[in-house]
Amino acid sequence: MDLESAQRSTTGVGIITLFIGIVLVTAPSRVARLLRTGDHPAALRAIGASDLALVPGLLAGRRRWQWMTARAGLNMVIAVYCLVIVRRERAVGAKIGAIAMVGATVADSRTIVALRRAS
Repeated sequence: MDLESAQRSTTGVGIITLFIGIVLVTAPSRVARLLRTGDHPAALRAIGASDLALVPGLLAGRRRWQWMTARAGLNMVIAVYCLVIVRRERAVGAKIGAIAMVGATVADSRTIVALRRAS
């Protein structure tokens, strides 16, 4: 992946993260029902707020690879949390969420490597 593609990818991740963060902060119970993750509004709000904290760095930060790395770390925390929910409540949506978070992190790793190489 070249630097231009990596920067576009980071911007895309930032925009998606902004959207997800807003939705999780403003409507966590609706999201939980829609995704079938169980009733955990406080946790979903915390995830949304964490997402929103990363947005400025993802969209306009100087060392964007560090912001992408922070995003990848948050993804792994979310994946573990989803697995805890799966274990406790057998929530199908949480299982899908865990898989999605791991997949997003794997996909983002190429972007992180390309950005880091360029810095």
